[in-house]
Amino acid sequence: MAMYKDIALAVEGGGMRGAYSAGVLDVFLDNGIKFGACAGTSAGATHLCSYLSEQRERNKRLDTIHSASKRYMSWGNLIRTGDFFELDYCYNQIPRVVDPFDFEKFRENTAETKFYAVATNLETGGPEYLLTRDLDKPEDMDKIRASASLPLMSHIVEVDGMKLLDGGVGDSIPFEVFTGMGYQKQVVIVTQPEGFVKKPNSMIPLFKIFYRKYPKFIEAARNRHIRYNQCLRTLEELVAQGSAFMIRPSAEFKISRLEKDKSKLVELYDMGVKDATALMPKLLEFLTTNH
Repeated sequence: MAMYKDIALAVEGGGMRGAYSAGVLDVFLDNGIKFGACAGTSAGATHLCSYLSEQRERNKRLDTIHSASKRYMSWGNLIRTGDFFELDYCYNQIPRVVDPFDFEKFRENTAETKFYAVATNLETGGPEYLLTRDLDKPEDMDKIRASASLPLMSHIVEVDGMKLLDGGVGDSIPFEVFTGMGYQKQVVIVTQPEGFVKKPNSMIPLFKIFYRKYPKFIEAARNRHIRYNQCLRTLEELVAQGSAFMIRPSAEFKISRLEKDKSKLVELYDMGVKDATALMPKLLEFLTTNH
């Protein structure tokens, strides 16, 4: 594996659109690419786990096979428990029994690669970059869970005294944080195709009811589309300057955030593999050239 210690990797979330990132990350594994740091938001964080444990196609299985289970995600779960994703199944049974996670390899890699799961602080409305080293520890697994806990579909997760939910509200594409950490360049996986423009959140009236104790979180959710679209413009500027490398879907696709159609998810995973493979010569040049 080649370590690029001065370069960071950021992975956007997007629910089941993360199947695209799964394909890209598997190509990174095939080419032995490691980064000095990684940050993932929501599904971006969950997919980075299997990348850092070096388990090729594990994310593909999670997205295209395990996700079909009603225990994995269902409206029935939400009605019964208040969580769309069954917590014990997703964060205990799958990694320990159904599709074993390599906790030891993950620990080895996070000793070299700093891994941040991005969640949103309900009291500040801002992002929290949660350093995650050992998923065998419940407190670190909770960081991943917090990052992927969708508003209105999950219970609030408490980590280190902070009340947290889905990182997408605070920082959907977490690359800008690395500039302040001293990383010279960033590789960024985006899960929306070129030309995408995020629209205002139509669920804000419900946010006002369910999160009335957290006005800054409501405000962050209300303005998320503005920050997201500006974030994309900033990323495109960095790409033009040569300090960022973006990988995004090469074609438009119709997949919902909670998609269960296996054929669509496999197709999106395959697109990620195809796009990353096609871009690999340019990516390797980017990684090995001083900015």
